[in-house]
Amino acid sequence: MEWYLLLTVATACIAGLAVLLYLRSGSLSFPLGVLFLYFWSIHGGWSIVADGLGVDSQKPHHYLYRKVFPVELNAAYQETLLYYALFVIVIELTALAGMAEVQSRHDSSRPGLWISHVSLIVISALAGVASFLIVKEQLVTAVLLGKSGYAATRGGLGEMVPLFTLHQVLNRVALFALALGGAIWFSGREGRWFAGEPAISVGVAYVLLLAAAFGYLTVLGNKNELFSGLVMGGLFYLVNARRVRWGVVTVGAVGMFLCIALVDFLRAFPVLDLWGGIDWWEAAQWVPEIRANNEAFGAHLSLYGVLFFHSPLTYGSSLTSLLASVVPRIFWPERPGDIYSHYAASVGIAEGVGEQGFSIHHATGWYLNFGLPGLLLGAIVWGWIWSRCFNAYLSIDEQRDRWPRWHYVLAVLAPWAFVAYIPPLVRAGLEGYKGLLIDALLVPTLVITVASYTAGLWSRVMARAPQPIEGLPVRTE
Repeated sequence: MEWYLLLTVATACIAGLAVLLYLRSGSLSFPLGVLFLYFWSIHGGWSIVADGLGVDSQKPHHYLYRKVFPVELNAAYQETLLYYALFVIVIELTALAGMAEVQSRHDSSRPGLWISHVSLIVISALAGVASFLIVKEQLVTAVLLGKSGYAATRGGLGEMVPLFTLHQVLNRVALFALALGGAIWFSGREGRWFAGEPAISVGVAYVLLLAAAFGYLTVLGNKNELFSGLVMGGLFYLVNARRVRWGVVTVGAVGMFLCIALVDFLRAFPVLDLWGGIDWWEAAQWVPEIRANNEAFGAHLSLYGVLFFHSPLTYGSSLTSLLASVVPRIFWPERPGDIYSHYAASVGIAEGVGEQGFSIHHATGWYLNFGLPGLLLGAIVWGWIWSRCFNAYLSIDEQRDRWPRWHYVLAVLAPWAFVAYIPPLVRAGLEGYKGLLIDALLVPTLVITVASYTAGLWSRVMARAPQPIEGLPVRTE
């Protein structure tokens, strides 16, 4: 009974603080971000406790016990649940304390920054093609050997794909350009922060590119990039549109859920089977079962393993790894490993090309570096960054005339980009902040900034063109 009481009290505290964050900010991004944190921190505990007490939770996570280590309802697991709950609660309290006072609504009379949809479409297409060229050989080999694209590109052929990190970044460039471009297109000419010409041809181009991107990601089995892009685009649309079309939001949310569920189901199939060997009725039946997948357990188990096996602390190895990560591994193959490598070695998880990888919770990463004080420090850092991103957005009206364009774009996108990146960040150690900086903040900022400059290019060219002299005939053919 005490296990359920612990989970219930933790859930109630987290939910109550999420409500306060929403009331303070007026933004759905905060409860949504807390939901992501809860799912990857506490949610899996309900099933583990139920199974430990003899109740079948019907969740297929028991195979993880054979792959990593079994979990028992002991003192180590009780500490695990307490520490995870503490981590999330401190994040919420820090975000509340650091959040600036929300003033009156933004100045609605100022036009949004004009964006070139053509540029976003071109950027997305070029990034997608470049990403495909990096993994083309592995996908061809997967077809010949009857393997899935997911396995082939992640070490299933005996080696990792060269430039795999660049391939992932290009995927995000392609998806973020589509997601943000779609949000701007639906916002129309009157977008609050970014605006563009909502031509029908542009909308058709976005739909075709999105379909192509979904097909490509299905072959690759990459659902995380799809999830992050759609969350960012959806949250941004809610603040950019002067009149939110809730029907569009609802359809988009349902579509996102269906797409991610299908990718989750299809990622294990050989490439050729995706065109001819799929039982689509079985696939449709799988969609509701996405709630029962193992996403909620891999990272959740990590802190228990560290506490149960008394893993040694590293006293700042993640900081060294984070600094070393600025040098691409292709130039420094033996650069210091991240905290996951230490975690895997300390609990007996096999690593290497072809081995299955598992997640480490962000709180576990901080704990392995500095113990419980490190876990609390990690929560404070997380909450501070979250509140700073939101505060930058709140200050746009006061500062936009003083900022360079890229700064304005970053301030507009930062809160929604941060929340969209919570799922990968919560499943990484301190080293995950490199991904937050590059993938979540830098990539969309660069994409939109480039699209804003190219939007005015044609106007500047026309302004510099020789004008017809008044009274003279103008040749029109």
